[in-house]
Amino acid sequence: MKALRNNFKGVVFMLGCSSLAIHTTDQKNLFARTMDFTMEPDSKVIIVPRNYGIRLLEKEDVVINNQYAFIGMGSTDISSPVLYDGVNEKGLMGAMLYYATFATYAEELEEGKRGINPVYVVSQILGNCVTIDDVLTRLEAFTLINEANAILGFAPPLHFTFTDASGETIVIEPDKTGITVHRKTIGVMTNSPGYEWHQTNLRAYIGVNPYPPNDITMSDLELTPFGQGAGALGLPGDFTPSARFLRVAYWKKYTEEAKNEVEGVTNLFHILSSVNIPKGVVLTKEGNTDYTIYTSAMCSQSKNYYFKLYDNSRISSVSLMDENLDSPTLITFEWERAQDIKQLNKVNVKS
Repeated sequence: MKALRNNFKGVVFMLGCSSLAIHTTDQKNLFARTMDFTMEPDSKVIIVPRNYGIRLLEKEDVVINNQYAFIGMGSTDISSPVLYDGVNEKGLMGAMLYYATFATYAEELEEGKRGINPVYVVSQILGNCVTIDDVLTRLEAFTLINEANAILGFAPPLHFTFTDASGETIVIEPDKTGITVHRKTIGVMTNSPGYEWHQTNLRAYIGVNPYPPNDITMSDLELTPFGQGAGALGLPGDFTPSARFLRVAYWKKYTEEAKNEVEGVTNLFHILSSVNIPKGVVLTKEGNTDYTIYTSAMCSQSKNYYFKLYDNSRISSVSLMDENLDSPTLITFEWERAQDIKQLNKVNVKS
Protein backbone atom coordinates (compact mmCIF):
# COMPACT_ATOMS: atom_id res chain seq x y z
CA MET A 1 0.00 0.00 0.00
CA LYS A 2 1.35 3.41 -0.92
CA ALA A 3 0.50 5.93 1.77
CA LEU A 4 0.06 9.68 1.43
CA ARG A 5 2.28 11.62 3.80
CA ASN A 6 2.31 15.31 4.74
CA ASN A 7 0.10 16.28 1.83
CA PHE A 8 -1.86 18.73 3.98
CA LYS A 9 0.93 21.28 4.52
CA GLY A 10 -0.30 24.78 3.86
CA VAL A 11 -3.95 23.79 4.17
CA VAL A 12 -5.50 26.01 6.83
CA PHE A 13 -9.24 25.64 6.46
CA MET A 14 -10.18 24.34 9.87
CA LEU A 15 -8.78 25.07 13.31
CA GLY A 16 -10.36 22.34 15.26
CA CYS A 17 -13.39 20.82 16.82
CA SER A 18 -13.75 19.36 20.29
CA SER A 19 -15.87 16.41 21.42
CA LEU A 20 -16.82 14.51 24.55
CA ALA A 21 -19.08 11.74 25.78
CA ILE A 22 -20.84 11.65 29.16
CA HIS A 23 -23.48 9.58 30.94
CA THR A 24 -26.31 10.46 33.33
CA THR A 25 -27.39 8.82 36.56
CA ASP A 26 -30.49 7.41 34.83
CA GLN A 27 -28.24 5.54 32.37
CA LYS A 28 -28.40 7.86 29.37
CA ASN A 29 -25.28 8.09 27.18
CA LEU A 30 -24.68 11.36 25.38
CA PHE A 31 -22.14 12.73 22.93
CA ALA A 32 -21.40 16.29 21.81
CA ARG A 33 -19.01 18.23 19.61
CA THR A 34 -18.14 21.70 18.37
CA MET A 35 -17.54 22.43 14.69
CA ASP A 36 -14.83 25.06 14.20
CA PHE A 37 -14.20 26.18 10.65
CA THR A 38 -12.83 29.09 8.62
CA MET A 39 -15.60 28.77 6.04
CA GLU A 40 -19.23 27.89 6.49
CA PRO A 41 -20.38 24.95 4.36
CA ASP A 42 -24.04 24.74 3.36
CA SER A 43 -25.01 22.54 6.29
CA LYS A 44 -28.30 21.34 7.73
CA VAL A 45 -29.70 18.64 9.98
CA ILE A 46 -30.11 15.51 7.85
CA ILE A 47 -32.04 12.30 8.48
CA VAL A 48 -30.78 9.51 6.25
CA PRO A 49 -33.51 6.83 6.06
CA ARG A 50 -32.91 3.10 5.88
CA ASN A 51 -31.68 1.72 2.54
CA TYR A 52 -30.95 5.20 1.19
CA GLY A 53 -27.52 4.23 -0.15
CA ILE A 54 -24.22 5.92 0.77
CA ARG A 55 -21.32 6.28 -1.66
CA LEU A 56 -17.84 5.00 -1.01
CA LEU A 57 -15.88 7.08 -3.53
CA GLU A 58 -16.66 10.04 -5.75
CA LYS A 59 -14.87 8.50 -8.73
CA GLU A 60 -16.94 5.30 -8.60
CA ASP A 61 -20.72 5.10 -8.91
CA VAL A 62 -21.01 2.55 -6.10
CA VAL A 63 -23.28 2.87 -3.06
CA ILE A 64 -23.97 0.68 -0.04
CA ASN A 65 -27.54 0.57 1.20
CA ASN A 66 -27.51 1.45 4.88
CA GLN A 67 -29.30 -0.90 7.29
CA TYR A 68 -30.06 1.78 9.86
CA ALA A 69 -31.46 5.29 9.72
CA PHE A 70 -29.40 8.06 11.28
CA ILE A 71 -29.50 11.79 11.97
CA GLY A 72 -26.82 14.42 12.21
CA MET A 73 -25.35 17.63 10.87
CA GLY A 74 -23.99 17.52 7.38
CA SER A 75 -24.01 18.60 3.77
CA THR A 76 -25.80 17.45 0.65
CA ASP A 77 -23.60 19.50 -1.68
CA ILE A 78 -21.92 16.44 -3.21
CA SER A 79 -23.31 13.22 -4.62
CA SER A 80 -23.93 11.50 -1.28
CA PRO A 81 -24.77 13.04 2.11
CA VAL A 82 -21.69 13.84 4.19
CA LEU A 83 -22.44 13.81 7.91
CA TYR A 84 -19.92 15.45 10.24
CA ASP A 85 -21.55 13.83 13.27
CA GLY A 86 -24.72 11.97 14.23
CA VAL A 87 -26.58 9.18 15.98
CA ASN A 88 -28.32 6.17 14.44
CA GLU A 89 -31.50 4.33 15.38
CA LYS A 90 -29.48 1.77 17.40
CA GLY A 91 -27.83 4.44 19.53
CA LEU A 92 -24.39 4.54 17.90
CA MET A 93 -22.99 8.07 17.87
CA GLY A 94 -19.90 9.51 16.21
CA ALA A 95 -18.09 12.39 14.55
CA MET A 96 -15.18 13.38 12.33
CA LEU A 97 -12.60 15.87 13.64
CA TYR A 98 -9.66 17.55 11.94
CA TYR A 99 -6.29 15.77 12.21
CA ALA A 100 -3.90 18.11 10.38
CA THR A 101 -0.35 16.96 9.47
CA PHE A 102 -0.94 13.51 10.99
CA ALA A 103 -3.74 11.98 8.89
CA THR A 104 -2.43 9.55 6.28
CA TYR A 105 -4.54 8.11 3.47
CA ALA A 106 -3.70 5.48 0.87
CA GLU A 107 -3.16 6.14 -2.82
CA GLU A 108 -4.00 2.53 -3.72
CA LEU A 109 -6.41 -0.12 -2.48
CA GLU A 110 -5.21 -2.75 -0.07
CA GLU A 111 -5.83 -6.26 -1.37
CA GLY A 112 -9.24 -7.62 -0.44
CA LYS A 113 -10.60 -4.27 0.71
CA ARG A 114 -12.88 -1.55 -0.67
CA GLY A 115 -11.84 2.05 -1.01
CA ILE A 116 -13.67 4.78 0.89
CA ASN A 117 -13.39 8.57 0.82
CA PRO A 118 -12.65 9.76 4.39
CA VAL A 119 -15.63 12.15 4.39
CA TYR A 120 -18.01 9.19 4.00
CA VAL A 121 -16.69 7.23 7.00
CA VAL A 122 -19.16 8.64 9.55
CA SER A 123 -22.13 8.06 7.23
CA GLN A 124 -21.06 4.49 6.39
CA ILE A 125 -20.46 3.59 10.05
CA LEU A 126 -23.70 5.09 11.36
CA GLY A 127 -25.64 3.47 8.55
CA ASN A 128 -24.39 -0.04 9.20
CA CYS A 129 -23.09 -0.51 12.76
CA VAL A 130 -24.56 -0.94 16.23
CA THR A 131 -21.65 -1.50 18.62
CA ILE A 132 -18.01 -0.44 18.83
CA ASP A 133 -17.02 -3.98 17.81
CA ASP A 134 -19.19 -3.56 14.68
CA VAL A 135 -17.40 -0.28 13.91
CA LEU A 136 -13.97 -1.90 14.06
CA THR A 137 -15.07 -4.91 12.00
CA ARG A 138 -16.52 -2.68 9.28
CA LEU A 139 -13.51 -0.41 9.26
CA GLU A 140 -11.30 -3.43 8.59
CA ALA A 141 -13.06 -3.89 5.25
CA PHE A 142 -12.10 -0.42 3.98
CA THR A 143 -9.02 1.44 2.78
CA LEU A 144 -9.18 5.20 3.33
CA ILE A 145 -8.33 6.67 -0.06
CA ASN A 146 -6.84 10.10 -0.75
CA GLU A 147 -9.70 11.44 -2.85
CA ALA A 148 -10.56 15.12 -2.99
CA ASN A 149 -14.17 16.25 -2.57
CA ALA A 150 -15.98 19.03 -4.38
CA ILE A 151 -16.59 21.13 -1.26
CA LEU A 152 -12.98 21.64 -0.14
CA GLY A 153 -11.07 20.57 -3.23
CA PHE A 154 -8.91 18.14 -1.25
CA ALA A 155 -9.27 15.19 1.11
CA PRO A 156 -9.45 16.78 4.56
CA PRO A 157 -7.17 15.24 7.22
CA LEU A 158 -9.54 13.55 9.66
CA HIS A 159 -9.73 11.26 12.64
CA PHE A 160 -12.91 9.80 14.07
CA THR A 161 -14.60 9.09 17.39
CA PHE A 162 -17.57 6.80 18.09
CA THR A 163 -19.67 6.00 21.17
CA ASP A 164 -22.21 3.18 21.38
CA ALA A 165 -25.23 2.62 23.65
CA SER A 166 -23.01 1.02 26.30
CA GLY A 167 -21.06 4.25 26.67
CA GLU A 168 -17.75 2.95 25.30
CA THR A 169 -15.95 5.65 23.33
CA ILE A 170 -13.14 5.03 20.85
CA VAL A 171 -10.85 7.19 18.75
CA ILE A 172 -9.78 6.06 15.26
CA GLU A 173 -6.70 7.69 13.73
CA PRO A 174 -5.32 7.01 10.22
CA ASP A 175 -1.58 7.50 10.73
CA LYS A 176 1.48 6.73 8.64
CA THR A 177 1.76 3.36 10.43
CA GLY A 178 -1.84 2.43 9.62
CA ILE A 179 -5.15 2.74 11.42
CA THR A 180 -4.64 3.28 15.15
CA VAL A 181 -7.60 2.50 17.41
CA HIS A 182 -7.77 3.77 20.99
CA ARG A 183 -10.40 1.86 22.99
CA LYS A 184 -9.90 2.80 26.63
CA THR A 185 -10.38 6.53 26.24
CA ILE A 186 -11.65 9.22 28.60
CA GLY A 187 -14.32 10.18 26.06
CA VAL A 188 -12.66 13.46 25.02
CA MET A 189 -11.04 14.40 21.70
CA THR A 190 -9.86 17.50 19.87
CA ASN A 191 -7.27 17.61 17.07
CA SER A 192 -3.58 17.02 16.40
CA PRO A 193 -1.44 15.51 17.84
CA GLY A 194 -2.93 12.05 18.31
CA TYR A 195 -5.02 10.83 21.19
CA GLU A 196 -2.14 9.08 23.00
CA TRP A 197 -0.20 12.36 23.16
CA HIS A 198 -3.18 14.21 24.66
CA GLN A 199 -3.75 11.48 27.23
CA THR A 200 -0.09 11.63 28.27
CA ASN A 201 -0.21 15.42 28.47
CA LEU A 202 -3.03 15.15 31.03
CA ARG A 203 -0.51 13.90 33.57
CA ALA A 204 1.05 17.36 33.80
CA TYR A 205 -2.27 18.79 35.05
CA ILE A 206 -3.44 16.23 37.61
CA GLY A 207 -3.00 18.83 40.36
CA VAL A 208 -5.61 21.12 38.78
CA ASN A 209 -8.89 20.83 40.72
CA PRO A 210 -11.96 22.81 41.83
CA TYR A 211 -10.79 23.29 45.43
CA PRO A 212 -9.12 26.46 46.74
CA PRO A 213 -5.47 26.11 47.76
CA ASN A 214 -4.59 26.23 51.45
CA ASP A 215 -3.52 29.50 53.04
CA ILE A 216 0.18 29.71 53.75
CA THR A 217 2.40 31.84 55.96
CA MET A 218 5.71 33.32 54.85
CA SER A 219 7.56 34.74 57.86
CA ASP A 220 4.83 36.86 59.42
CA LEU A 221 2.90 37.31 56.16
CA GLU A 222 -0.31 35.34 55.73
CA LEU A 223 -1.15 34.60 52.09
CA THR A 224 -4.64 33.66 50.96
CA PRO A 225 -6.11 33.19 47.45
CA PHE A 226 -7.63 36.26 45.80
CA GLY A 227 -10.89 34.39 45.33
CA GLN A 228 -12.56 31.17 44.26
CA GLY A 229 -11.19 29.24 41.29
CA ALA A 230 -7.52 29.34 42.23
CA GLY A 231 -7.39 25.54 42.24
CA ALA A 232 -7.62 25.60 38.44
CA LEU A 233 -4.69 27.99 38.09
CA GLY A 234 -2.43 26.76 35.31
CA LEU A 235 -5.16 25.32 33.11
CA PRO A 236 -4.39 26.81 29.66
CA GLY A 237 -6.93 29.17 28.18
CA ASP A 238 -5.84 29.29 24.54
CA PHE A 239 -7.52 27.55 21.59
CA THR A 240 -4.84 25.07 20.58
CA PRO A 241 -6.02 21.44 20.41
CA SER A 242 -3.99 20.53 23.50
CA ALA A 243 -5.46 23.38 25.56
CA ARG A 244 -9.00 22.60 24.44
CA PHE A 245 -8.50 18.91 25.27
CA LEU A 246 -7.37 19.81 28.80
CA ARG A 247 -10.27 22.19 29.42
CA VAL A 248 -12.90 19.75 28.15
CA ALA A 249 -11.35 16.91 30.18
CA TYR A 250 -11.26 19.08 33.33
CA TRP A 251 -14.84 20.30 32.93
CA LYS A 252 -16.06 16.78 32.17
CA LYS A 253 -14.45 15.34 35.29
CA TYR A 254 -15.66 17.99 37.71
CA THR A 255 -19.05 19.08 36.32
CA GLU A 256 -21.84 17.72 38.52
CA GLU A 257 -23.24 14.52 37.04
CA ALA A 258 -26.56 15.00 35.26
CA LYS A 259 -29.64 13.12 36.45
CA ASN A 260 -31.37 12.85 33.07
CA GLU A 261 -31.12 13.65 29.38
CA VAL A 262 -32.10 17.31 29.62
CA GLU A 263 -29.57 17.94 32.39
CA GLY A 264 -26.99 15.99 30.40
CA VAL A 265 -27.53 18.09 27.29
CA THR A 266 -27.33 21.23 29.43
CA ASN A 267 -24.03 20.02 30.89
CA LEU A 268 -22.64 19.26 27.44
CA PHE A 269 -23.34 22.74 26.12
CA HIS A 270 -21.85 24.30 29.26
CA ILE A 271 -18.71 22.16 29.05
CA LEU A 272 -18.16 22.93 25.37
CA SER A 273 -18.71 26.64 26.00
CA SER A 274 -15.19 26.54 27.47
CA VAL A 275 -13.79 25.96 23.96
CA ASN A 276 -16.23 27.97 21.82
CA ILE A 277 -14.41 30.42 19.54
CA PRO A 278 -15.92 33.85 18.76
CA LYS A 279 -15.21 35.38 15.36
CA GLY A 280 -11.96 37.31 15.28
CA VAL A 281 -10.34 35.65 18.30
CA VAL A 282 -8.38 33.11 16.19
CA LEU A 283 -7.08 34.11 12.76
CA THR A 284 -5.22 32.20 10.06
CA LYS A 285 -2.06 33.57 8.44
CA GLU A 286 -4.28 34.77 5.61
CA GLY A 287 -6.43 36.75 8.04
CA ASN A 288 -9.44 34.41 7.92
CA THR A 289 -11.28 33.78 11.16
CA ASP A 290 -11.72 30.36 12.71
CA TYR A 291 -14.88 30.21 14.80
CA THR A 292 -17.38 27.76 16.28
CA ILE A 293 -20.06 27.45 13.60
CA TYR A 294 -22.25 25.10 15.62
CA THR A 295 -22.31 22.90 18.70
CA SER A 296 -24.29 19.66 18.68
CA ALA A 297 -25.30 17.03 21.23
CA MET A 298 -27.15 13.72 20.94
CA CYS A 299 -28.51 10.93 23.10
CA SER A 300 -27.95 7.23 22.45
CA GLN A 301 -31.19 6.14 24.12
CA SER A 302 -33.70 8.73 22.83
CA LYS A 303 -31.96 9.35 19.47
CA ASN A 304 -32.62 13.07 19.89
CA TYR A 305 -30.25 15.46 18.13
CA TYR A 306 -29.65 18.89 19.68
CA PHE A 307 -27.74 21.86 18.26
CA LYS A 308 -27.16 25.58 18.48
CA LEU A 309 -25.55 27.93 15.98
CA TYR A 310 -23.06 30.77 16.14
CA ASP A 311 -25.80 33.26 15.21
CA ASN A 312 -28.62 31.58 17.15
CA SER A 313 -27.72 30.32 20.61
CA ARG A 314 -31.12 28.78 21.35
CA ILE A 315 -30.89 24.97 21.55
CA SER A 316 -32.97 23.28 18.86
CA SER A 317 -33.85 19.57 18.78
CA VAL A 318 -34.86 17.03 16.15
CA SER A 319 -36.04 13.53 17.07
CA LEU A 320 -34.92 10.75 14.73
CA MET A 321 -37.60 8.36 15.97
CA ASP A 322 -40.47 10.76 15.18
CA GLU A 323 -39.84 10.59 11.42
CA ASN A 324 -40.48 7.97 8.74
CA LEU A 325 -37.26 5.95 8.84
CA ASP A 326 -38.25 4.21 5.59
CA SER A 327 -38.69 7.45 3.68
CA PRO A 328 -37.60 7.23 0.03
CA THR A 329 -35.80 10.58 0.33
CA LEU A 330 -33.62 12.45 2.76
CA ILE A 331 -35.38 14.44 5.48
CA THR A 332 -33.69 17.77 6.14
CA PHE A 333 -34.06 20.68 8.55
CA GLU A 334 -32.59 24.03 7.57
CA TRP A 335 -30.82 26.28 10.07
CA GLU A 336 -32.79 29.11 11.63
CA ARG A 337 -30.03 31.67 11.84
CA ALA A 338 -31.78 34.65 13.43
CA GLN A 339 -30.98 35.01 17.13
CA ASP A 340 -33.98 33.70 19.08
CA ILE A 341 -34.43 36.00 22.07
CA LYS A 342 -37.37 35.53 24.40
CA GLN A 343 -38.85 38.92 25.27
CA LEU A 344 -40.27 38.91 28.82
CA ASN A 345 -42.09 42.25 28.74
CA LYS A 346 -43.72 44.52 26.19
CA VAL A 347 -41.31 45.89 23.63
CA ASN A 348 -41.43 49.66 23.26
CA VAL A 349 -41.49 50.44 19.57
CA LYS A 350 -40.27 53.90 18.72
CA SER A 351 -41.32 55.37 15.40
